[in-house]
Amino acid sequence: MSTPKVPNWVDTEAALGEMARHLEAAPALAIDTEADSFYHYFHKCCLIQFSDGHEVWLIDSITLKDLSALAPVLHGSNARKVLHAAEQDVLYLRRDFGLEVQPLFDTMIAAQILGKRSVGLAGLLQEYFGVALDKGCQRDDWSRRPLTDRQRVYAAEDVLHLIRLQHVLEADLETRGRLEWAREEFEYIARRSWAPRAFDPEEFWGIKGARDLEPAAAAALKELVAMRDERARAADLPPFRIVSDETLLALARRLPKVPADLDGLKGFTPLVRRRIGPLVLEAVARGLALPEAERPRPPKSQGRRRTTAFRVRVERLRAWRRERAAELGLDPGVLFPQSTLDALADRGLAGLDGGDPIPGLRRWRRAILSPDAARLLA
Repeated sequence: MSTPKVPNWVDTEAALGEMARHLEAAPALAIDTEADSFYHYFHKCCLIQFSDGHEVWLIDSITLKDLSALAPVLHGSNARKVLHAAEQDVLYLRRDFGLEVQPLFDTMIAAQILGKRSVGLAGLLQEYFGVALDKGCQRDDWSRRPLTDRQRVYAAEDVLHLIRLQHVLEADLETRGRLEWAREEFEYIARRSWAPRAFDPEEFWGIKGARDLEPAAAAALKELVAMRDERARAADLPPFRIVSDETLLALARRLPKVPADLDGLKGFTPLVRRRIGPLVLEAVARGLALPEAERPRPPKSQGRRRTTAFRVRVERLRAWRRERAAELGLDPGVLFPQSTLDALADRGLAGLDGGDPIPGLRRWRRAILSPDAARLLA
């Protein structure tokens, strides 16, 4: 199967309606999206790719804002919707266009549950079909128009082979008795909702090295991160394109007070200096002006105090997970995420009664754990 030289370009309501009518009878649809999160603070879905396994349609979602014509195809039909690493795509389609995607098949999750070492789309297509994807456009700004022919071909390739990949992965899952495991994960992804991004003034503690700073430097770093976020919002750029975390940390350690103090800082290029040099000095000054008692200290862990029983149970669970993962040929984190193990260790056998659901404890994981639960969680 070869990539169409010219995928169908959809940028009018008429073309969208024609595409939707064509796809109404398709038994399966391959879907992907391209966004601009690498280039914008307020990132959005810029392109949506569809394929029935034969043709490809590229929807210009910069031009077309009302995609309600797709609702009967995406949610109102029984056609299988095949995506790779579907979570972000599902979130974009729901948030930006109010579209639901069900029933869903995620080829990445299927590969994980099969224990594949390489679960990226390029690796799977190479393994099964000998198809080599051109990933050269992966970091492109998909909000820019017009798209080049190479970008259109790149976008088309991401959906053209998905349906036949789904067929072979589903057959493997059924052969190994893991199809229901995968379906449960697909249902969970299809229900995910978008959490609006809100700036947290305390997020500066997540910068590597922030917790080692003296209180005065930590206060300066907090102000610097807030300044960067404000500038990023105003310019509609990702914060890292204003100035990097590493440079902010270096500024907090140096505590510059006059322009000359900014000389020689790694990452603080002449362009960055022209754009935010005065703002940096003002932010540092605000941090240093805080009274000693108001300067930030690293937050203490908010987790519950771990008991001896918890520590014993979590070690048992980890050892059991290693053994069972090896037997099943799965990555241990796919078999049981660490957060799920911790919650089980914290609650013990009472955590299995279903009264207070444990995150990640799907039915298939519960079934694998149940024969050993009494021993592990006692």
